[in-house]
Amino acid sequence: MSSVHTTAYQRLVAAAAGLRVPDAVYRVATAPPQDPRPGQIWRAAWEDTIQLLLITTAGDGTARVVPASFERYADADTLFLPAQSTTLEQSLALWWSLETTVPWCVLDRQVSELTRRPATLTSQTIADTVTGARWGSGAVLSAAASEYRAVLTDHVEVLASARWAPQGSGGLSQMFRNRGITTQQIATELKLPLPLALDVWRGQQPLTAEQAATLAALLGQPAGRLLDANPAVPPAVVHELNRPSRRSQVKKLAAQHDETEHDARLRAVYGIYTLAARDRDRTQPNWTARTDRYFELLLDA
Repeated sequence: MSSVHTTAYQRLVAAAAGLRVPDAVYRVATAPPQDPRPGQIWRAAWEDTIQLLLITTAGDGTARVVPASFERYADADTLFLPAQSTTLEQSLALWWSLETTVPWCVLDRQVSELTRRPATLTSQTIADTVTGARWGSGAVLSAAASEYRAVLTDHVEVLASARWAPQGSGGLSQMFRNRGITTQQIATELKLPLPLALDVWRGQQPLTAEQAATLAALLGQPAGRLLDANPAVPPAVVHELNRPSRRSQVKKLAAQHDETEHDARLRAVYGIYTLAARDRDRTQPNWTARTDRYFELLLDA
């Protein structure tokens, strides 16, 4: 390596060594995931879409959000925040004209939060509260700015429309009857006690992904069609898996089975429901505890 290259490399190493992650950023990024709260800034990820979002209000399973960017592009309804206004210590652009509601399942990890926040988060209350906040120009957007806004619009639409939870047609029992499948056959194929096999045959207990794959050949149907015919999953189970705190577990499950995050969510939701159906007390299920138990069993295996 020449002396010129050596010197350049040494300068690069020295510059990298001098980088420091702000303490506030480190605390937020390494904290255990929790349910979203107003004033937080999250990294949202769904399929191939990744976007920073400011949470303005947080409901039960959904959040009202404003897309944020580090870019210099803006429209007239974009509010620029100075670096000191968030724990990222970077200036941000908040695109208020693109405010929307997204499901919790798209929220991947909190990355920052506002250092000062009004009781109610609106464009005007933030503009009035944050020192140095300023609005974007009302001039006609440049071609580059228009293109960037269009990309943000696409991101927001993908995140707002994200869905994964199965509807469950409840037609599983009829499929068994149509094919002349007996309770004994289900018990034999799935290695289940007869009472549990009877619940499956009646359509009172869903098939897991593994069980659907096992019965697919017997029924002459794709495993996915069997899963679609499962009984509807309780909304409380879907809500539990939508929580951001569950996403890392879902990702580990996906890696363990070499499948997509979407397929891992389906695997988990049916697995949790099936695990709960085997409990003696079904009157008041604690879905948080049962979800914890499911991941303990699957991820520690």
